[in-house]
Amino acid sequence: MTKTSINKDKIKFHNLYKSFFSELKNTSCDISDDQVIIYKDSNKDSDPASVELKIKNDLYEVYFWDGYSLADKFTSANYDKALLQFKKFSKKLAKSLKRF
Repeated sequence: MTKTSINKDKIKFHNLYKSFFSELKNTSCDISDDQVIIYKDSNKDSDPASVELKIKNDLYEVYFWDGYSLADKFTSANYDKALLQFKKFSKKLAKSLKRF
C-alpha cells in the first residue's frame, strides 16, 4: 500500500466541507498530514458530533461520532474506499446536524 498524505487532498476535503456544511454554523474542518476531522464546535459538549479519517498503522480508519458515542467505524487498506466512506459519513453528519 502506498501511504497517501491526506494533506495532499486538502482542497478536496475543504470542498466537501463547504458542500455539506455551508449552511451549518459552529462546525469546523481540521486537516493534517495523517488526519482530517469535521466536527461541531461546542463549548458545552466534550464529545461533539464528528466524522474523522486518519491513517493508523498503514490502514485508513473512518469514524462517525453522533455526539453521544461512536456510531460507526470503517477500516480499509484502500485510500479510495476510505474516502468514499468518509464522504458518506460526512453527509450523514450534516443531515443529522441540520435536524437539530
